[in-house]
Amino acid sequence: MPRAETWGLVKEFLFPGRSANRSIPPLDGGFTPNDALEQVETALDGLAAPEDVCPGRSGDVYVSTGTTVVRRSGPGFTRHEVVATLPGPAGALALAPDGGLLVCVAGTGVVRVPEAGHTEVVVAAHCPTDLTVAADGTVYVTDGSTRHCGPDWIRDLMEQNTLGRLLRYDPRTAQTTVLASGLGYASGVTLTREQDALLVCEAWAHRVMRYPLDGGAGQPVRQNLPGYPGRINTGESGYWLAVFALRTLLVEFVLGQRDYVEEMMRTIEPDYWIRPALRSLGSGLEPLQGGQIRKLGVIKPWAPPRSYGLVAHLDDEGYVTASLHSRGGGRRHGVTSARQLGEHLFVAVHGADEVLCTQAGEWE
Repeated sequence: MPRAETWGLVKEFLFPGRSANRSIPPLDGGFTPNDALEQVETALDGLAAPEDVCPGRSGDVYVSTGTTVVRRSGPGFTRHEVVATLPGPAGALALAPDGGLLVCVAGTGVVRVPEAGHTEVVVAAHCPTDLTVAADGTVYVTDGSTRHCGPDWIRDLMEQNTLGRLLRYDPRTAQTTVLASGLGYASGVTLTREQDALLVCEAWAHRVMRYPLDGGAGQPVRQNLPGYPGRINTGESGYWLAVFALRTLLVEFVLGQRDYVEEMMRTIEPDYWIRPALRSLGSGLEPLQGGQIRKLGVIKPWAPPRSYGLVAHLDDEGYVTASLHSRGGGRRHGVTSARQLGEHLFVAVHGADEVLCTQAGEWE
């Protein structure tokens, strides 16, 4: 037996579950930390925990927040109008070819909101996380987990599930087809610029995959990301990726200790688990991680974070060319969407209760 294989068996025998590779790459190159998200001056506020932002057809934008979808329009997008109230938490948004709006609703599926009339469920899914619409009207959907949905995403991570799916909905036949299953929380999907393949994010596998539309197995585009990738959107050049939290050595270690995780989940409230989060609680009961210890009322920006803000720009080959950060000492954490509209980049920041608007060209 080769020496490497023998040593692997010995480590598994002595330390069960610890021999898996959980290395986290450093934040360097295109991921080099900065305070770009903190420095954005234009923000749409009054939006509690926004999930996604979708450009409308008339210079307005739609934002999913709580169980509603709102339209922001007018100078500075200050005009606020609720366009739909849904049966569950609203997530990803997309414009339908017929003029309606498609909304991912946790626990329900993809709901169509017409310009007038009643809403209808077009794709049944337990945990729809993202969707994209092809030129021919075909809708592609990521279903994060068949067990947990909405705020329970953290339970899915702690259980280390691979219950995610990639779905295709054909509006001509009203049929839904499963294109891939067994995914580690499928969290984002977009069409490539040539519209010949899909880019699909797997949050718990820390990677972006490419699935050809003509069939075939998925191939990795970017692996071992330093955070948990969420929604992904095609930009005017490359792709915008929302990373909703960073990985840390402490969380990676805890995930390998299954007895500890089960006891923690059984006896402690989820807010106080050793876990990634979309925002800081500001509570003394919140677990501190490494250097993230308040000193003179300040959290060091380089501290290993429980929550973090991060948007990455990927080129057509999947390489990260630039990124926007809100570090440990910032407040714009839990980025759930980044979408380009012309020269503007809109960023939904769940943890800061606002949607940022900045110049996309500075970061492409």
